[in-house]
Amino acid sequence: MAKLNDNFRQMESYNTFNTVSEKINDYKKIYPSVELLDLGVGDVTRPIIKSVIKSMENAVEELSKEETFKGYGAPHGYSFLKEAIIKHEYKMFSQDEIYISSGTKTDITNILELFARDSKICVFNPMYPIYNEVCKLNGLNIHVEDASEEHNFVPQIPHKKYDIIYLCSPCNPTGVALSKEQLTNFVNYAKEYNAIILYDNVYENFITSNNVPKSIYEIEDAKYVAIEFRSFSKRISFSGVRCSYYVIPNTLQLDKLKGNINELWKKRVILKFNGADYIAQKGAASSYTQDAKKEISENISYYLTNAKMLKEALEELNFIVYGGVDSPYLWVKTKNNLSSWQYFYFLLEELNIIVIPGVIFGSGGENYIRISALGNKKTISKSIKKLRAYYAKKED
Repeated sequence: MAKLNDNFRQMESYNTFNTVSEKINDYKKIYPSVELLDLGVGDVTRPIIKSVIKSMENAVEELSKEETFKGYGAPHGYSFLKEAIIKHEYKMFSQDEIYISSGTKTDITNILELFARDSKICVFNPMYPIYNEVCKLNGLNIHVEDASEEHNFVPQIPHKKYDIIYLCSPCNPTGVALSKEQLTNFVNYAKEYNAIILYDNVYENFITSNNVPKSIYEIEDAKYVAIEFRSFSKRISFSGVRCSYYVIPNTLQLDKLKGNINELWKKRVILKFNGADYIAQKGAASSYTQDAKKEISENISYYLTNAKMLKEALEELNFIVYGGVDSPYLWVKTKNNLSSWQYFYFLLEELNIIVIPGVIFGSGGENYIRISALGNKKTISKSIKKLRAYYAKKED
């Protein structure tokens, strides 16, 4: 008799973005004519840049002709994209250490198949929910460590031994980015305990601070202890196209492991993945041209300007705000010690502004909300105007 994987029951269905969407849709049904201002969106709103679109159009044309048609590609990615990534981002690595895929959420969860089922996995609270939920789904030995308000939402070096550590910097949801010193401490910890860091680095293009590394591999010896994940979703508005990449260094080491970790993972990729879309990979490769880089810079600047506007306005209104400097996310403490959900409903019902309740990201996010600067400038400006008007009245 077939049996259900009981680990599905361990997943917390309320701890998802779908719950927020359902509540917003319920509100829309009751008040269909109300204009809602979305500051919760974690998706990009700028269109795919023109130079990338042109490259994708050319790729479609290639597929329409017998002499240039492409079928299945290499499961771990085409060489032309790997070459571009190495030239512009990862000069210290070779093509066989780069993997092209179809989304970081998939990559950073599938990678757990590489490790023993009894591995001790460390995640931090608050966190992007997928880390926690996928560990539950797979029945893995997960432990939650503190990265809460007491520590300015910076993950703290654990006092006990873990085998695998999830790190996200710049962080979704808090917008906090790890400094070189903080990241060095984690690399040193991983070296001491023979641990592996799974480094979620999809927001590296938003980094502006000089003391914040754009890659964990800027830290000495990180190539021995870290797997880094990146994506084209935010950089070139590929969230609807899907193309990502990650690095598994040949130098990655685990005690008592027979064989090269990278080679072992390559076997798994060949077994379970047919490769990312050719058209998407051609578009991604073209994002490294000078014209594309200029357009990308303009889009990132657009979002960071939104973030600056929001941060300055909220701080003027005496909100406590984290993030918004090296990240498109702002992590904002609620007024009057309201819970995350109470403040979510207040903003939705009174000001018609959508945010994400911080508790969605773990108990350490209670009394906070996540605000996104990835919307359009008009929405940002209207939201700021409403917030200023409301709190000006309250002060009167």
